[in-house]
Amino acid sequence: MIQRHVRGAVTWVDLEAPSQEELSQVMEEFGIDTRIEEEIARPTPYPLTLSLPDYAYLILHFPAAEATVGTKNQEVDFIVGKDFLITARYEVIDTIHALHKAFETEELIAGPSEARADLLLERVMTRLYSAIRDEIELEGRMLERIENAIFNGKERQTVYTISRAGRALLRFETALNRHEEPLDEFLAGLTTADFFGKRFADRVQRIRAAHDHAASLVASYRAVLRELRITNDSLLSTNQNEVMKSLSIMAIIALPMTLVASVFGMNVVHMPFVNQPGGFYIVLGLMVIASLLVFLFFKVKRWF
Repeated sequence: MIQRHVRGAVTWVDLEAPSQEELSQVMEEFGIDTRIEEEIARPTPYPLTLSLPDYAYLILHFPAAEATVGTKNQEVDFIVGKDFLITARYEVIDTIHALHKAFETEELIAGPSEARADLLLERVMTRLYSAIRDEIELEGRMLERIENAIFNGKERQTVYTISRAGRALLRFETALNRHEEPLDEFLAGLTTADFFGKRFADRVQRIRAAHDHAASLVASYRAVLRELRITNDSLLSTNQNEVMKSLSIMAIIALPMTLVASVFGMNVVHMPFVNQPGGFYIVLGLMVIASLLVFLFFKVKRWF
């Protein structure tokens, strides 16, 4: 599918899962090299940038939350010329879809307006990074729920939630780190005198700031998550230690009773109290007294 917006002398063409015919048509219209057409036609696993005399090409992968797998990467290909912007993607990206709606509304209200390709590129890229930031903020709210669950005695139930949040934040961080080098190279190429020139420097700062803000947000939430994981593990370990301690105390308190019962259960002659009236109660009393002495010893030592 092809969506097109024309602002003065500037054209934005957005390709969503284009057919080969649609792709070839757009590439031919703007004079794009067939090598780039081949790159767009199939997914590319890593970011990539190419600078040519009349345009620059960039591939970035933007992470997004996904219900079944936690996060997924959505590839967006950018081709930027002095008077056009081409974006290509393989699936619906909500941010770009919303931007199309905003453009349509602006065109209905204000009519066609003058624009520049550098302004258009800044708007698209900052919106994409803002969407990542919003996704990360959602993970931040999840961390608040994890913290509440940990301190409400739900340490075991939060183990999986912590792992899921950690995996999502790691994928956000990895994707943003992979943007660093190709994004810098791409923006530097657009700042040359042969392209947008020094006027683009302010746009570069805004795009970089949007990227860096999202990256720093991920880093801070990953640090919070590490602390929550350590806290949760400590509480789990403490609870397990308490259980083991209680079981050990019960076993030790029962040990004198077992010992007395074993002694009086021996098959020997002249066993005290065995043949006397009330012998059973005497032996039982000895067992209770021995256990009480052990219990009092633990109490004095403050072992429980």
